[in-house]
Amino acid sequence: MDPAHDNPLKRFSNFWLALVLFTAFGLASLVLGIGFNRPVENSFDKINEKRRAKIKRESDKAHAGAPEAAQGSFSKVGAQFLETAPVAVEKPEFVLPGSATQKAKAAGGLGVVVPEGFPVVAADAAVEQAVMEKGKLTYIVCSACHGPEGEGMYHINKTGPPLAGSEWVTGPVANLIAIQFRGMNGTIEVKGKKYTPVAPMAPLPLDNESIASVLTYIRNSFGNKASPVTPEQVEAMRGELGKPMLSPADLIPPGAGPGSKPN
Repeated sequence: MDPAHDNPLKRFSNFWLALVLFTAFGLASLVLGIGFNRPVENSFDKINEKRRAKIKRESDKAHAGAPEAAQGSFSKVGAQFLETAPVAVEKPEFVLPGSATQKAKAAGGLGVVVPEGFPVVAADAAVEQAVMEKGKLTYIVCSACHGPEGEGMYHINKTGPPLAGSEWVTGPVANLIAIQFRGMNGTIEVKGKKYTPVAPMAPLPLDNESIASVLTYIRNSFGNKASPVTPEQVEAMRGELGKPMLSPADLIPPGAGPGSKPN
């Protein structure tokens, strides 16, 4: 460097100027870095936080006192149960075969018992269409063994005998109702032909109206014509529930009157 152009004062001032600029740049970078690194507050978070807080307050208010009220209710109900002695309730349809209850019910014979005052319906009584429609729907279950047209399925799978033209179907109503309550097993003769199904007919847990409608349907379908079956007749035969399964010998003869006894 030319000594003539070397100015110590200028070098000294340049040094401090550079130092000041460097320091200022560092401070500016620090300030800006802190600002940019600050977490951004999400307005949606604030809104959701307020909404959740509001829901919690409303929920707490709605459930205020609920545990105490529930405990009081449970205590009240529990006290009533503790003061009540359990009572055995007999369900005839669930009577165990061979049990003492069933044997007691069967005392006096296994045949179909027609109670005193059994309702009698005239042979030419009108058959309601609504009853026939309900019976037709219920009969769908029966058709698996007796055929969709009452022709029977014995010739196909050795199950149900025919209902069409059957003297048992148009015979004493008490037989049909008792079969619904007790089921039936054994060889039966229909229109001069004997049928021995491979499996017994199980009793059906139906209400009075359903039993009456399906029996009315089979007694007035497939070429059959007979008096309708009423829910009152079904109710009168509920004493048959719980008795042992019927055999054809336990039934009232087809040509007998409603108050007749089995053979």
